[in-house]
Amino acid sequence: MTTTTMTAPTITFVSSLDWPADNSDDNSSCPLEEIVVQCAGKAYLAYESRLLNRRTFLHNSRYYQSSTSSALIDGNGANDTNDEANNKKSSKKEYDLLTLSSRKLQKLSYYQVLSRFLPMHATPDDIRRAYHKACLKYHPDKTGRGEEDEIFLLVKSAFDTLSDPVKRRSYDSTVDFDESIPKESLSGMAMSDEEFYAEYGPVFERNLRFASFNDPMRQQSGGAGGDDKQAPKGGGGGGGKNKKKKSNMNSSNSSNDIANTSYIPPPNPLPLLGDNSTPLSQVHAFYEYWIHFDSWRDFTLRATSETEHDVESADCREEKRWMKQEIDRKVKKMKREEMARINLLVTRAMACDPRLRRERERVALEKREKEEAKKLEETKKAELEKREREKVELEMAKKKSEEESKKKGEKQLKEQQKKQLRKAKSLFRKLTMAAYQSANPNDVSIGKDAMWDDLEKMNDDIELLSDKLSLMELNALNDLLGGPDAVEEGSTKSVCVSALVDVRQCAIETAAGAERQSLIAIQKRNEARKEASDKAREAKLSKASNPWSKEELSALSKAIKKYPAGGSNRWDAIALFVNNLLKLPNPRTKEECIEKYNQIASASAAAMPSTATAMPSTATAADAAGSAESTAEEGGGGGPWTEEQDSLLQEMLRMYPADMEKNERWKMIAKGVPGKTKKECVDRFKAIREAVRQGKS
Repeated sequence: MTTTTMTAPTITFVSSLDWPADNSDDNSSCPLEEIVVQCAGKAYLAYESRLLNRRTFLHNSRYYQSSTSSALIDGNGANDTNDEANNKKSSKKEYDLLTLSSRKLQKLSYYQVLSRFLPMHATPDDIRRAYHKACLKYHPDKTGRGEEDEIFLLVKSAFDTLSDPVKRRSYDSTVDFDESIPKESLSGMAMSDEEFYAEYGPVFERNLRFASFNDPMRQQSGGAGGDDKQAPKGGGGGGGKNKKKKSNMNSSNSSNDIANTSYIPPPNPLPLLGDNSTPLSQVHAFYEYWIHFDSWRDFTLRATSETEHDVESADCREEKRWMKQEIDRKVKKMKREEMARINLLVTRAMACDPRLRRERERVALEKREKEEAKKLEETKKAELEKREREKVELEMAKKKSEEESKKKGEKQLKEQQKKQLRKAKSLFRKLTMAAYQSANPNDVSIGKDAMWDDLEKMNDDIELLSDKLSLMELNALNDLLGGPDAVEEGSTKSVCVSALVDVRQCAIETAAGAERQSLIAIQKRNEARKEASDKAREAKLSKASNPWSKEELSALSKAIKKYPAGGSNRWDAIALFVNNLLKLPNPRTKEECIEKYNQIASASAAAMPSTATAMPSTATAADAAGSAESTAEEGGGGGPWTEEQDSLLQEMLRMYPADMEKNERWKMIAKGVPGKTKKECVDRFKAIREAVRQGKS
C-alpha cells in the first residue's frame, strides 16, 4: 500500500497590489481587460438623487423627518423606520479599506472612513462606536502593517476631526456641498412657475444644511461634556492619572463653544420655497428668513488649506500668531463671499418668483388705478374751476360793460350839461348887455344902486355869476331878463330892464358868499397847519422825553473820539457804535446823536471861560459828553439853558395851564424839558418873568 504525502500549500501575504505599467503608448496590448460597469443599487440611486437635487442633504436625518412626517412621533413609525434602515444596512457591506485603492480612499469622506453607514448627522456616541469598530479592524496589532500604516492613520485622523466639535463643524462646512446657484436670465424672458420651483426649490433646501437649527455644535451641546472614553491608558499609577486629567482638560477646552450654545429646534414649518398655493404672508416670511439668514458654516479648514499655514508647525509664538491672523483674515473674506452668494440667490429668486411678480403687478395696478382716479379727480376739479372762472369772468365783463355804458352815459350827460351851461352863460351875457344898453338912467323904477357905475364892473359881476351859478340859476335869470326870444333878430319881445336889479343883487350875494367860502377855506388851511405843527411838536416832545442815560452818554463820548470829523458817514458809524455797544431796545438814530452832540457842544461852549475858546469843538463836545454822565441820572445837568429847552419850556407852560395843582403841574413840565429838573424849570420861569417885568418898566 502506497502512502501519498500531501504538501501544504504556501500562502504568501501581499501587502499591496502591484499593477502592471500602462503600455498604451506602444503597440503592445495591455494585459488588463477593460470592462464597463453599470452602476445600480440603492446607494447609487441616493447619490444620484442628491446630485440631481432630487433629495436634500438631510433627507434621512431625524431633523428632516421630525419636520416633514408625524409618523416618527408614534412608536410604530419609529420601529418601521429603524427596520427599513436595518434592511438597507443588511443589503450593503461595510467598506474594506485594506482592499481599496488610494484613489478611492481619497474620495471617501471621514464618515465613510469610520463606517459606510455613518451619516453626517451622527451623534458623538455613534462616531465613537464606529471608531471602536474601525480600530478593532484596522489597528496595527490586528493587521501587522506597522504604526505608520496609512489606513490606520486615516482612521485616526477621521476620528480626531469628527470627535472635536470645532474641527467637525469646519469639516462639515466643506464636504460634499454644491455652492452653485441658478444663473440670471440674460434673455429677459420670465421662466414658468414649474421651472422656477424646480430650479430654486432644491437650492434653498440644499443651503438649509447651514441653517442655525442644523448647527452641529448646537445639536451636540448635550453630549459635549461627557467622559472621554478614548483617553490613552497610562503605564503607571501616577502617570496615567496625569495624562487622563490632561486629556479631560483638553476635551473641556475644545468644547467651550459648545457649552455656550443651546439646542435650537427647527422652525415649523421649515423655510422652504413652497408653491403657488403658499400664502403670501408665508412667502414674505420665507424671504425675510433668507434675507437675515444665519449661517453656521465655518471656513477655517478651507482657509488653512488655501493659505498653506500649519499652525502646529510654527517655530515661535510670533509666527503662530501671524499664521492665525492670516487664517482669520481669509475666513472672514470667505464668510463675506458666502453671505454675498446667499444674498444673490435671494435677490434672483425674488426677481423670478411668480407669486411676488403677481403681487408686484397687483400693487402696480392698484397704484396706477389710484393715480388715474386722482388724475380724473384733478381733471374734474380743474374743469369745475374753469367753469367757475369763466362764470366769474363773464359776470365781471358784464359788470364792466355796464359800468362803461353808465360812464359813457354820464359823460354824455355832462357834455350836454356843459353845452347847455355854455349856451346859458352866452345868453346871460347877451341879455345882461342888452338890458344894460336899453336901460334909461332917468328911469325911476331902477334905483341908482341897481346899476353899475361902469361897464367893467358889470362885466366882472357877469363873469362872477357865470362861474358861480348853476345851470338852473342861470336859466332863471335868463327868464327874468326876457329869455332867448328877447335877443333874436326880428323878435317883437324886448328885454326886461327891471330884471337888472335882481341880477345886481344876485351878484352882490354871490360875491359875499364866495368871500365867506374863501375865508372858511383859509381858516381850514390854518387849522390843518396848526394841527401838523402840534403833531410835530408832540413827536419832538416824545423824542425829547427819552433822555440819554449815563451809559449812552459814555458810549456817545467814546464814539465821538473814535470817529473824528472829516470821515465819510461819520454819524452813521457813531449811531451804529452806540447801538451795538449797549444793545438798546430802541436804537438811537443818527439825528438823535447829532442833536445831543449839538446840545452838549452848545452847553459846554456857554459854560467854558473865554480862555478856553480856542479848543477844538469836537474835543470840547466829547469832554462835555463825558462830564454829563454824572448828572444824567439825576435828570438835570445844572448847565445853561439852550434855545430848544427854552422853547420846550414855553410849550409845556402853554400845555399845562396855571389852574392845575402846582406840584403836579411843574412835574409834568419838567418831564417835557429833557435835562432839567423841576426846580430848574421853576427858577427859569421866574427869571424869564422877572426879565419881562424889567423890560416893561
